[in-house]
Amino acid sequence: MANLLNRFKGSNEVNKLNDYVATISSVGDFKKVHDIDVILTSWTNILLTPKGTYIFDPEYGSNLHLILFDPVDDTTVERIKTEIEDSLMTYDDRARIETINIQLSPDSKRVQVDMLVFYEGEKKELSLTFSEDSFIQQVGT
Repeated sequence: MANLLNRFKGSNEVNKLNDYVATISSVGDFKKVHDIDVILTSWTNILLTPKGTYIFDPEYGSNLHLILFDPVDDTTVERIKTEIEDSLMTYDDRARIETINIQLSPDSKRVQVDMLVFYEGEKKELSLTFSEDSFIQQVGT
């Protein structure tokens, strides 16, 4: 029992973000993340969840899956940036986006997003790849 309680030791620290992600650690537990990593996990979930697929809040998520089929041009890049900013600021505005770089693949329906995120003096990069396949797999399961 003491071993179980030790896992949660310090999890109630004031002004510190803590969460567990669905990744198994080397000791067989869910991986614990702190501070900016909590926000990056939340942001990844928001951006990879197509709106309308989360039954408890149909507006939760983003419409990035719809933009994948748009032409590869500057207008599409701006639409992607706007969708990212709107989705993240609607559901999790704890951090600030410093920069967003978008790379569209003209050969396939793939978008590479690299963001520099700032939270309480700490900066970290969040890189995500959106593709037709990733959204189909997620909605299909």
